[in-house]
Amino acid sequence: MKKILTALVLLILIHTAVFAESLLGSDYIDAPAVMTQDSVVEIITDQECLIETMEPDDTSIALLNDVYDFVWKGGNRPARYYDVPTQEKITQLIGGANIDLLHMTESMRLQLTGKTDETVHTVMRLDVEYYVGELVIVVMGIPQETGEYIWYPYRGRVEVLGEIRWDIPSEDWEALSKQPVSFHVLTDRIGARGGRIWGEYIYRDETPPSFSKDSEDVIVMHRWYTEWGEIIEDTFSVWLVDLTDPMEEEVVRIGEHLSKGNPILDYFPQERKDEALLMLPEDVAHETLVAYDIVAMRDKDYKNTYGDVNVEVTFATVYDPEKAMVVFAGFPIEDAKESPWMEWYVLRANALNDIKKNLDSVEIALKQLFLPDMELEPVMLIVISEPLEEEITDN
Repeated sequence: MKKILTALVLLILIHTAVFAESLLGSDYIDAPAVMTQDSVVEIITDQECLIETMEPDDTSIALLNDVYDFVWKGGNRPARYYDVPTQEKITQLIGGANIDLLHMTESMRLQLTGKTDETVHTVMRLDVEYYVGELVIVVMGIPQETGEYIWYPYRGRVEVLGEIRWDIPSEDWEALSKQPVSFHVLTDRIGARGGRIWGEYIYRDETPPSFSKDSEDVIVMHRWYTEWGEIIEDTFSVWLVDLTDPMEEEVVRIGEHLSKGNPILDYFPQERKDEALLMLPEDVAHETLVAYDIVAMRDKDYKNTYGDVNVEVTFATVYDPEKAMVVFAGFPIEDAKESPWMEWYVLRANALNDIKKNLDSVEIALKQLFLPDMELEPVMLIVISEPLEEEITDN
């Protein structure tokens, strides 16, 4: 099992659709409801050819709305939007893995100009944190008079933070350069659209370490209920938010701890580590445990009569019901000058698998002790499990 120590996971919860007339903006979601050409800083080719972003037109907006409806209203995975031959090509590009793990993270309109007899090596720099080693598929589409598209999928590469590289064969370039084309990015994780990582084309070369696996990191909150299993139907709710700056700093510290080969549990105070071990089976080797996901969470309108509250969350990581799990929940300690930087709690967690609904989720027991505090500030959750199956990027 490969542990990735150079990817900081920031996650965005999507609540509602966006109408076509507001399709310009900076949101960063699964099937984008916004054109994202504004995130591109620069597109470079190794030849005298140009690739430029264009403002969306009626055709590109109609395509985006169609993709959005297909994914969010139809309940489909983004890669299934393409015709079957394109889906098969994408499957081959990711080593035969399931294309349903892919999320669409960019959608824009591009114009290719120039002629070439050689493969064009392309670099797209974005103010979006695509991380080194991230699985990326680039799909370019030529609109047809029938309203359909001819799609050209390519395996992308992330060799530098914030850069997507891919190669366009000369014969494809000739076809793609005849008119503006649609451009999509499919990836197995959703990164952050937050602070700018490029400024005046100067690269910010520090990469915050982390421990997230190479998977798509979109998360869905399903439901919440009391510790007695009663669904909470009044105004109480739980939702996801971005990590705060102190949380990001904590992720860096944890990443540094893991980069030295230390077990994840050894990072936490001994008292909390002992508490976690009590929640795990005796035969689990704690030094093999892996931290796969990190989220920040808030709530509102909590009542003490609820007691502990269980929430069901679907992570991009598919957790195994047969694998032991535990979750650490932390609140930053204000003005902490040295360790401990966080006040930690240990939570019970179980992977669930609803075969009928084709749904994988994790049940996390939030403690009554800190639920009122979540109304004032978010809590950071670190999801830890026994090692899962080998990641797709190891293929």
